[in-house]
Formats: sequence, structure tokens, C-alpha cells
Amino acid sequence: MIEIKNIDFSYYEKKIFKNFSLRFEKGKFYILLGKNGSGKSTLVKLLLGIEKLKAGEILVGDKSLSKDLFEIRKEIGMVFQNPDEQIISERIDEELAFAMENYGYSSNDMRDRIETILKEINLWEKRELRVSQLSGGEKQRLCIGSALVLNPKILILDEGTAMLDEKNRENILELLAKLRDRGVTIILISHHLNELKYVDEVVYLKAGNLDWQGRRDEFIKEIVTGNLGENLELPPNFYIAREIYKRKGVDITKNLFKSEEVAEYLCQLSSKI
Repeated sequence: MIEIKNIDFSYYEKKIFKNFSLRFEKGKFYILLGKNGSGKSTLVKLLLGIEKLKAGEILVGDKSLSKDLFEIRKEIGMVFQNPDEQIISERIDEELAFAMENYGYSSNDMRDRIETILKEINLWEKRELRVSQLSGGEKQRLCIGSALVLNPKILILDEGTAMLDEKNRENILELLAKLRDRGVTIILISHHLNELKYVDEVVYLKAGNLDWQGRRDEFIKEIVTGNLGENLELPPNFYIAREIYKRKGVDITKNLFKSEEVAEYLCQLSSKI
């Protein structure tokens, strides 16, 4: 679906990517991890054509980014961290209609598409409200809706859940999982390791290099039982699982996202110390 082939990119004299390659498959949910400065956001800018490659090629399907940028942009939806910086309209329907107007949709097609999207992002019952009346989580769902109106094959979220509380974050991630099930390729840039619960694949960047890529379960196991966890800021459940494995040799990765089970393991093992 997306093939990044031997790319070079620098900001002035600072080299970000050198002979970098990466592939995203169709219909999978990816999380893109890495510390600040690892190249995550730069990679997104390159995928959107905001920044230009120094060398190499990016293919989306059978199209080259350098030759077919306008067509490719219709296939990629983008959601940023702060919805207030992305939303440009005061009304919900106008926000969804904006992109379709730019691509020449008819009024009838826009009306039908807006209804479909609002139902999909669970905002149909609030369609009469102004954007300012929506909660933070609802605004982020609206941004996702705006990204979906052109039926993109790929949806990229650059820290798209960072400003949300736990409940709204879970709502967004469940929506993304449903989109994945519908065949949309999801690329989520995040610092939240607990969002691994929802994804299929992990891409971990380190200083512009591909440090790790593979299945979610293998990545989690490497954090808990291997050396990868030494370089990451671990949330409590990951830290507890890692300590339990180090001290007792018990691997609880299958129950990592079940807080009650993690707490029970901790209590059991603490009582034996």
C-alpha cells in the first residue's frame, strides 16, 4: 500500500533519513513509535508531500508521490493532535463539506456523505450543534470524519489521541479499529504504549533509523521479557509486567491490558517475596 524506498532527507545540514526504507501493508493498523526527534512527524510530512525528498521514492499503491501528489492526497486522510487547530468551520456539516467542495462533489452527494460520516463517528444526534458546543473527544471524532469524507484508503493520526482523557481515547481507538476492519490502513503516531492494545503492527524509529518493525504481540513480548523496555518510558502495567518477569520469570503479556489481572499477579507475587 505504501512503500518508502531508499529515501534521503535533511533539514538544512541536519540529516534525518539516509537510505531509509519502510513498507505499510493495506488494511492494517500501525502504531509509529519513537522519541522526539526520531523522525516520526517528518515521515508524515514526506508522505503528505509537505516536505520534498532529497533522494529515493515513495509509492502509494501504484502511484508515485513525486508525480501524482494531487491524486494521492485524496487517498490519505490526516488528523492532527489539537482539533481546535484543524477545524475551520463553525458548523459541523460545513466542516465535513469543506473537503468535498474542493473536489467538486454535488450538493446531493455531499448531503448523503455527511449523513453517513456523522453516523459512523457517532455525531449524528449532535448534528445541529455548533462545533464550539462539542467536547474535546467529539471534536477529534469530527476531525476524523473530515478526514474520511473523501473515502481515503489511508488514515494518519499525528498524536491524534494525545489531548484526550482515557475514555475518549478508547472511543477514538475503537473507531479506528472499526475503520481498519473496513479495509482502511491506519497509521497512528503516539507515545502511549497502552494504545498497542488496538493495533496490528509496530514501527519503532530511533534517530531516523528503523529500529524495530513487526507484529504487536512480538513487540510487547520484547518489551516485557527482552531488552527493548530499557529504552522506553513504560506505563505502570508494562513496568509491573517487566518486573514480574525479571524477578519471578512469569510472563503476563497476554493479560497486560487487563488491569485486574495485572493487579492480581502483582499481589500474588508480592506475597511470596
